[in-house]
Amino acid sequence: MSDLERGSERPTERVRVDQVGYLPSAPKRAVVAVESDGSTVEAERFAVRDAGDGTVALAGALSNPIDSPDAGETVRRADFSTLSEPGEYRVAVGRGETADGDLRETADESVPVRVGTGVYDGVLADAVRLYTLKRSNTAIDDPVTGLDVPPGHTQDAEARMYFGDAFREEGQELDVAGGWYDAGDYGKYVPPAAVTVGQMLLAYERYPAAFEAGQCDLPVERLGVERSAADGERESELPDLLVEAAFELEWLERMQREDGAVYHKVAASEWPAVDEAPTDDDRERYVYGLSTFGTAQYAAAMAMAARVYADDAPAFAERALDNARAAHDYLEDNPDPEFRFDAGQDDGSGPYRKDTDREERFWAAAELLKTTGDTRYADYLEVRFVDRFDAPPRAPVWTDALSLGQWAYLSADAADDARAERLASAFLDYADDLVADIEADGYGCALDTEDYHWASTKLALSKGGMLLLANAIDSDDRYVTGALDQLHYALGRTPTGYSYVTGQGTHPPRNPHDRLVEGTGTSIPGMVVGGANRNGDDETLAAYIAETDAPPAKCYVDATASYSVNEWAIDYTAPVFLLLGHATTMGE
Repeated sequence: MSDLERGSERPTERVRVDQVGYLPSAPKRAVVAVESDGSTVEAERFAVRDAGDGTVALAGALSNPIDSPDAGETVRRADFSTLSEPGEYRVAVGRGETADGDLRETADESVPVRVGTGVYDGVLADAVRLYTLKRSNTAIDDPVTGLDVPPGHTQDAEARMYFGDAFREEGQELDVAGGWYDAGDYGKYVPPAAVTVGQMLLAYERYPAAFEAGQCDLPVERLGVERSAADGERESELPDLLVEAAFELEWLERMQREDGAVYHKVAASEWPAVDEAPTDDDRERYVYGLSTFGTAQYAAAMAMAARVYADDAPAFAERALDNARAAHDYLEDNPDPEFRFDAGQDDGSGPYRKDTDREERFWAAAELLKTTGDTRYADYLEVRFVDRFDAPPRAPVWTDALSLGQWAYLSADAADDARAERLASAFLDYADDLVADIEADGYGCALDTEDYHWASTKLALSKGGMLLLANAIDSDDRYVTGALDQLHYALGRTPTGYSYVTGQGTHPPRNPHDRLVEGTGTSIPGMVVGGANRNGDDETLAAYIAETDAPPAKCYVDATASYSVNEWAIDYTAPVFLLLGHATTMGE
């Protein structure tokens, strides 16, 4: 296999930093990798140099060596946390010390790194804006990225039912226009959509000051949901994050059946080519499946929307609450888990299958309790899901949203005090264990060896978000530092030297597995890609692992064909909003 087939040339710097930057008041650490065969010049000290004139801003000794088995390396850390002066720097490592604090012998140097209060503002704007650029059925003419496409998949307004049920016949048309393309394909799926919206709204609830109207310069008309200012005299504009979340919520509404249940996905019966633009994909689209776990996730997201939009879009919020209640009523009337599958429904789209639903039902009822204060939902949890109160918290993903429900319950005014206290204690125990793992890892990454699987970057970010929720329960600098460490990991302080977010840092993914990117030839920033995957789940990655015997944290190839590490999905970027919400408001 040629280097071109494997992907872009791999980064060579052995001093790894967050390639976007660090906040002045936050901890700042670089990681210095030493080859396992000792071929790199041994470094003992570091110097942080001005990227322009090379003057030394800070110097010091590297940490003692730290074994980092998942990276297959021994590493040392350069702690330059006391550097608070805004600017652009490089972290150099080597031996000896000159009179002005510089190194007598330089072994290696990092890419440029910024220090400043607004270093993450652009990352946040790109992440929100990404979802706008991923809208289906929407004309996009974006002066920033150059993306210029007519509405794609307009046939979704006349999608056909793949199966018949009590409400529609097989082949009957259903309007399911709108929503975001889920990943590198053009499918639209309820479970990751609901979990993504849920994490967006959670970030907004926790850090409303981080999200503003106009911060992303959206290249489409703003959403037309009813908006009213508190004084009732003029319209107020929703923050861009809420505009995008509402766009997806309105698509989710179209997927809800009259009895409250929610269909599963919208897609074609075969995959489009990887370089096929959305407007070129004129295949007939179908509505597939139905699930109780997706219906529960939908109910939870809608219940959250009823809270978040209550002041600025009251009619929309009321509609969302009606949707959530209807979905929950269906779940109460249908207590057994259901996942409808018809032969052929996965021929042109991802399965997103789950045959259990207890975690999602807990999340739905907890959000409705938090929104309404109605004790019927607390009683429902006590009768049906009492065991889930004592289940250990874990990072939320689309297959397991339990911790989102546990957080909703412990933060609900109508929660039982004793149960809320036990949940809060469990979150803190989880956070303490996670911090210990992070501090022991050479790169400060929260991933265990077995976590380097499909979508490992998302999991690291999601674990970071859990630390911030623990910090809201009991403020602890260790929790915040550990959470920011996961942001630093995603933005380039990795064993591979890559940032795992498109458009961010010196070495971002340049060849994401994404049909919109390939089909239009447009680079789109803000996509969190899957990241290192020790399982080798595509041919390109498997060949790389076989040739290099790469350790888990280095099982990554920046190649379009390597979909198991370089594809994006809406739920991959979702957990970054909580981390960026905190980071952009630190010190305010």
